[in-house]
Amino acid sequence: MQQVFDDVICAEEFGFTSEQKVLGYQRESWDVSEHYLIPKKDPNYVFRQETLGIMSAWWEMGSGEPLFVSGPHGSGKTSFINQFCARVRAPVIAMTARARLDRTDLIGHYVIDKDKSMRFVDGPLTRAWRRGFVFLVNEMSAAPGDLWLSVNELLEGAPLFIEATGEVIERHPRTRIVMTDNIRGLCDDEKGSYVGRFVQDPAVMDRCWKMRMDYMDADSEIALILSSTPEVQCVGISSSEWKREFAVRLRKSAERVREAYCGMDPTVSVDATISTRVLMRFRDLLLLSYRSKAMGCSHREAVRKALRISLTDCLDSTSASVIEKLVEAELGNIGDYLLV
Repeated sequence: MQQVFDDVICAEEFGFTSEQKVLGYQRESWDVSEHYLIPKKDPNYVFRQETLGIMSAWWEMGSGEPLFVSGPHGSGKTSFINQFCARVRAPVIAMTARARLDRTDLIGHYVIDKDKSMRFVDGPLTRAWRRGFVFLVNEMSAAPGDLWLSVNELLEGAPLFIEATGEVIERHPRTRIVMTDNIRGLCDDEKGSYVGRFVQDPAVMDRCWKMRMDYMDADSEIALILSSTPEVQCVGISSSEWKREFAVRLRKSAERVREAYCGMDPTVSVDATISTRVLMRFRDLLLLSYRSKAMGCSHREAVRKALRISLTDCLDSTSASVIEKLVEAELGNIGDYLLV
């Protein structure tokens, strides 16, 4: 039986100073052709202690069961899985579910070669079973529940039987299955925000470890913004002080919009939210827009221009206007300190 883990990863790799260790792999334990499947490490990525703890426990103890990660769009589900795998050096083969996904898309199918002969091509699940990859399924509920019910035995780590060829493949001991989704699996989308989603079968969900990922807490999200904001030239304030204040105000503006989106602020309502993904995009566009002030672009115009491109141009005018006002109120005159 192949060795499961052959390396130990220190907590510092995940941004923590502790004695905690995470089991992983040496890069040399994979074929050179498989190295490209190991996600690229983002040195600025900020891990959360709670989710890292759940992931590490499942990684080392739950090899025969899938991990189901749910959370709102843009909360960092896929990036979290990829950045964890980057640090433990685990190859990831990913796919996004869809309504017409069927078992052959997972297992494989025959194709016609140039010489017109028939050849069976492994699907992503079969490749993971053979080689010990992490099989990542994004947007699980976009596929109907009966699909995942049809592979129940594989979710338990059973041997994979390829009906088309008669081959039986034992699950590689390194193989892992991770599924991400915006809804919680056994309950529907309460706000009706996600199109074409299917509630899953309890027998499927019973086989999974569960992890919920909401948007980052304030300290973590501010740290993420700070770690990736470039150096700027300021007037009347140091660059480090400005970056810190900028990150705090950005995070607060996102929080106000999220509260309005989730109904926590009874005075306003909007049809979209600022995810971490959108927040980082808005930050980059806002810095670019602030530099446009030299060409006569006002502070208000800079904010609205960045917001339109990053989020609000897909919304109705009412929601767009509310989001713009919430963000403007929190950002204030922070752009006036930039030397442009």
